[in-house]
Formats: sequence, structure tokens, C-alpha cells
Amino acid sequence: MSTIKKNIVANFSGNLWTAIMSIIFVPLYIKFMGIESYGLIGIFTSLLSIFGLLDMGLSPTLNREMARLSVLPGKAQEMRDFVRTLEVIYWGVGLFIAIAIIALAAPIANYWIKSNKLPASTVHQALMIMGCIMAFQWPFRCYSGGLMGLQKQVHLNGINIGFATLRGVGAVFVLWRISPTIQAFFTWQIIMSLLHTLTTATFLWKNLPTTGHFSHFQIKLLLPIWSFSAGLTGISVVSLILTQTDKIILSRMLTLEMFGYYTLALVISQSLYNFFGPVNSAIFPRFCQLISASDHSELIMLYHKSCQFLSVLVLPVAIVISLFSSQIMLLWTGNNLIVSNT
Repeated sequence: MSTIKKNIVANFSGNLWTAIMSIIFVPLYIKFMGIESYGLIGIFTSLLSIFGLLDMGLSPTLNREMARLSVLPGKAQEMRDFVRTLEVIYWGVGLFIAIAIIALAAPIANYWIKSNKLPASTVHQALMIMGCIMAFQWPFRCYSGGLMGLQKQVHLNGINIGFATLRGVGAVFVLWRISPTIQAFFTWQIIMSLLHTLTTATFLWKNLPTTGHFSHFQIKLLLPIWSFSAGLTGISVVSLILTQTDKIILSRMLTLEMFGYYTLALVISQSLYNFFGPVNSAIFPRFCQLISASDHSELIMLYHKSCQFLSVLVLPVAIVISLFSSQIMLLWTGNNLIVSNT
């Protein structure tokens, strides 16, 4: 329980700081680039979620397997081989996503996105840069899932806090001193995504048990976990339909400016994820360990305590956001036009 509490605190610290860094600079992004450019950031977020289906449940599967194998004797080499196998798959999928987005950039810019102020060429360039970001950001799912399964979530959140700060502060500096364009913003994100992923990968491999042998790609290691991964993929499909259909439709129906306002509203409403995400990340590996150890009484107790804790955290904040949305938006942006449109 002490490890769980420590991980929950670390996850809350990481999520809270990341949320602050992603929210506090939004008014400056809009000031430097304009609301249409911010709408493209919303497009990028939607693309990231849509292509998330290609994860096929492998990231939470890695989380589960690292937690399960860590309490079983003689599994060190299997852990290392499992990480190597998924690592190769994730980098390959990241490259595929980048190629797909770059190939679709022109038709999306010319026929899907409705921009009044930004030329289609700018939107096209931004989409191509998004593809490069995806290539470097995608494997982060693998490495973060591994660290969470090993319950090294303090390390992971330390990394996330550092790079969230660099992403936010660095982006503002780039827009202020170098170029106030969406291309400059996304180019900075490419650099940060690559460094973030490589740093997380280094920490994961250092925390895996050593065996004195090389790690190998072994596709057979995926066979025992295909059903669990397939189940998570089904959940992901339903989740995508419920959470992304609106964005896909509205990115076509609305102008890029109005989609930017819609993205701002999502930022506020989805801030609730920062409350239950840290608890889920800390509890899930412990659930896996308890199931592997057949400790059902401890599992039941931990489940009920987790549900009660989440209710206390989420419900009051949700009510405040629902009742005082205009005041929150005005306090955040200081712009009545943005408040009325959002």
C-alpha cells in the first residue's frame, strides 16, 4: 500500500503539472498564433486519438505483463524480450502513422479543413509536421507502459514533469522570439517528442532486471496475451466512437476558428482526466499482482477503496466546472470574445 500511495502522489503531481503546463500557456498560444492555429492543435489531438486504435491494447498489456512477471521467479529474460518485441512494433507503427498522415496531408488541408485566415499551404505543412511528431511520440506509449507496470511511476512522472515544462515554456519562447507560426510550434514539439521518448526508454531499460544476455524480438511472446490485447482493442474502439466522433464531424462542419473554440471547451472538460488517471495508473499494476498471487480479499478491499477515493475526487470538481464554466473561462483567458464562443 505504501508503494501505491507513493505512486498515486507521484501520478497526481505529474498529471497536475502537465495539465498546468498545457493549460496556462494556451492564451499565449492564441495571442501569438491566432485561434485558427490553435484549432490545428485540436486536429492533432484528434489524430493522436484516432490512430490510438493501432495501439491494439499493447501499452496496457505491457503494463500488466511487467507487473505480473515482476512477482514471478525466473522471468527476467522474458521481461526484457517482451519489452524488446513491443519496442520494435511501436517504432514500426510510429513510422507507418507518420507516412499515412504525410500522405493524407494535402487532401485534408484542401478538402476537409475549412480555414478563413490560414492558407491551405500552411495547414498542409502543419499536418506534415504532425506526422513527424507522431513517429517520435508513438513509442513513448511502450516505454511509459513498461515503467508503470514496474511501478517506477515516480521516475516516469519526474520525466513527464520535466518535458511538460520544456514543451510549454519552450513553445512560448519559440513563438515569441523565433516565429509566431504553427509550423514553429509543431517543430518544437518534434524535438521534445523525440527527447521525451528516448529519455523514457533509457529509464525503462535501466530498471529492467539484468540477465547478462541480449534482448531479442520474439513474436511468440505475444501469443499468450492476444485475447487480453484484443479485449482492450474493443474497448478502445468503443471509446474512440464515444469521444472522437464529434471532433471528426465538427472538423469538417465548422470553420477552423470555431473548431479552435470547441477545442478550448474540451481542454476544460477533459481536465477531469487528471483526477482519475493518476489513481488508475497506480492501482492497475497492483490489481495485476494481486490477481497473479490469487489474493482476492486484498483485491476486493483495494477496489472498493479506489472507487470511493475517485468519487470524492471527481464529483465535486465536475459540479464546479458545470455550474461556473463562464467564470472559469474568463479567469483563464481574460477574453470575453473567447468566453462567449466557447
